[in-house]
Order: sequence, then C-alpha cells, then structure tokens
Amino acid sequence: MQKNELIRIEDNIYRVLDIKDDKVLIINCLKHTMPIWDVIDNYESCSEEYLISMTDVRIFDIEAATTFIRKKVRERYQLIAPILPFVGDATMRKAVIQYLADENNISKQSIRHYLCLYLSYQNISVLAPKERKERQLTEDEKNIRWALNKFYYTRFKSSLKTAYINMLKLKYSDSEGQLIERYPSFTQFTYFYRKN
Repeated sequence: MQKNELIRIEDNIYRVLDIKDDKVLIINCLKHTMPIWDVIDNYESCSEEYLISMTDVRIFDIEAATTFIRKKVRERYQLIAPILPFVGDATMRKAVIQYLADENNISKQSIRHYLCLYLSYQNISVLAPKERKERQLTEDEKNIRWALNKFYYTRFKSSLKTAYINMLKLKYSDSEGQLIERYPSFTQFTYFYRKN
C-alpha cells in the first residue's frame, strides 16, 4: 500500500492519504466523510477509472473550462488549501475549518464538502460548480409566457389581470366560450411572472 493509492474494502472505495507506522489515513471516496486513521488488513487495489464509474463526478481539464468555472474552482481550492497540511490531525483540521468558515463567511459544511471532494479525487476539477439543467416548461407555463408576451410586454402594457383574462379566453375556453375544467389560477400566473 502506498500514498494516494485507491483501495477497495467490501463495497467502499478509499484513498490512502498518509501512512504512519501501522496506521493509514484514509478517506471514503463514495461517502465523502472526513479522513480517519485506521489499521487496514484486507483490501484490494482499485483504479481511478473504477472510482469515477461508481460516482457521477466529472473529471476534466480545468484549462478548457469557462472563465467562470476556472475562477470558482480556484476560489474553492484556495479556500481549502490551508487545511491540507493538517488533514491527518483532526483537532487542527477542525480549528482551521472553523477559522476559514468565520473568515470567509461560509459554512463549515461547505468547506468540509470541498475538502472531502478534493481529497477523494485528488483533482481540482471536482470543485467545479454543478451545471444546472434547465427544466422544460409545462403547458400552463408556456401559455402564461405566451400571454405575458402577447398582452403584457407590449407598448400598450395591459395589466397582469387583463393579460390573465385574455389568456383564459384564448387558451382555456372551449368553442362556446366556457372555461375548461383545469386552468392556472391568477396566483400561478403572477408567480410565474415574478419568477421569470
């Protein structure tokens, strides 16, 4: 066993961070818990590829990322860098995390999360913010957007109530002009307007 090696014990994958005498400093790469000193007897070696296949973490070339992502990754790494010399000393590690949380006005939980991610993968690209996936609009949301564009965001600038009523007439009425059973409320309409 050597430093930085990935090992598998039962269903867990650990990274060896340090070795002193018969004890090994390891971090659980799947649970991202803080590193602990332990005596390891039975284990099998594991590859970086296997670790990545077991998680949904994306490793990439940070220089190929956008400026925003590079900046965020560097900020997060600079935040945890002072902790790295004290990773094996739980008391000092805790004190430094507390100090950094107070100094940077960030939660200790966030700092521990970034630290555990970095230690598990030994790659700063894991500190990149997650990409947000835009969800598809529902049919009601599409109709609300249509009504806002057609009746509210115009040079005549109708009221929200007028835009809502026009939407109901054109999108939620049957051939006889009667409202269909299901339609968005005015509260939903104004909520969508404020949110977007």
